[in-house]
Amino acid sequence: MKNMQTKKATVDAINVMIRHADKGPSGFWVEDHEGCGNPAVFPEFEEGLKRGRLVRKEHYFCPWNTAIMYGDRHGNINTGCYHSCSIDKARYLSAQELKEILVRFKTRMENGDYDCVEHLLPLLTKGEIRHIEDRILAEQHERERCEEQKRKERLKKAAALIAKYPDEESLLALYYGEKDRVLDEGGIILFDPVSRHNVLGAEKFSYDDYLDVQFASLGKEHRPYFADCFFNAGMSHFKGQIEKVKSKHICFKRIFISGMYTDGTMFDGKEDHVWMDKSGFEEYNVGDSVSFGAEVYRYVKTGNGKQIDYGLRNPTGIQKIEVYELPSDDELIMQEVEQLICETCSLSDQCNGTYCMNPKKKRLLKQEMFCAIKAQTDKETQK
Repeated sequence: MKNMQTKKATVDAINVMIRHADKGPSGFWVEDHEGCGNPAVFPEFEEGLKRGRLVRKEHYFCPWNTAIMYGDRHGNINTGCYHSCSIDKARYLSAQELKEILVRFKTRMENGDYDCVEHLLPLLTKGEIRHIEDRILAEQHERERCEEQKRKERLKKAAALIAKYPDEESLLALYYGEKDRVLDEGGIILFDPVSRHNVLGAEKFSYDDYLDVQFASLGKEHRPYFADCFFNAGMSHFKGQIEKVKSKHICFKRIFISGMYTDGTMFDGKEDHVWMDKSGFEEYNVGDSVSFGAEVYRYVKTGNGKQIDYGLRNPTGIQKIEVYELPSDDELIMQEVEQLICETCSLSDQCNGTYCMNPKKKRLLKQEMFCAIKAQTDKETQK
């Protein structure tokens, strides 16, 4: 009785799909803002897609299940639609083809062809399968043709930059003028033309000037922890002791950073001799220690050629705090070493993050890595 009711519900849904075949194929569910349900065919799916909730239509089998569409040795009828779905390929079918396939599916289901699924004949004809493959291939060729055309246009527009930075030709061919952020050797390049308007000192730069200063900054000395906050942190807080007070600016001897990455991982860091606008700090004096939130921003510094660096502005929640001991450089290095060891540990999937499962090995590795990083840091400081 249950199968009869489910089959009837499926037939009713298939009839709706046939009437609206010109709106594309539809499945039977949506959830968490995704799914195979087509709201143009079944309006009730619109609410599920907007609100991210499950909307599921009762059905016996779905015609777009890979095993049903292509027959034996394709997909798995027993795993359900989510793990064996070919509706993306059905979207290459014409409205007339969809109607014919849906009618064929309905007839087979009503005739009991799907009552036993140990052996399944393909729902699609060889011609329909070939049409899908041909259309996918044609779409791919068109996409490649368009991308090659865009690539040539990018290269033409970026000719002056390529002449100056020939090693960056492949990067410029892909991203010039695009809204992309790319990790290059020595730093991150923001290719979005709009992003230059948020860089202090670059407001009047041309797009080429903006990329030029970014390429010139790759591998150059900058404030790495502020950069980390700018690109990767979901939340950051700052502490520092005021070293100098000028008429419009103040200088912190050192800023200590407590941050959290977007995945919830915490990190600490420090930046030395940080200048900020005095606004918000008027009532504080040399020697005062404060904690505050602030916006990390990019600016063009011009001391030794133009390059991008990072600073703090628009402080919020400023509070005077007791004098405190900032972590030493060695302590910060050890923290980075500890985090790196834990992230790359082969037992990380089993670790609860509280007790190390191999403390002796970790202790020896920490000391070895600390000495190596410390030696390299001291060497760079002496340059």
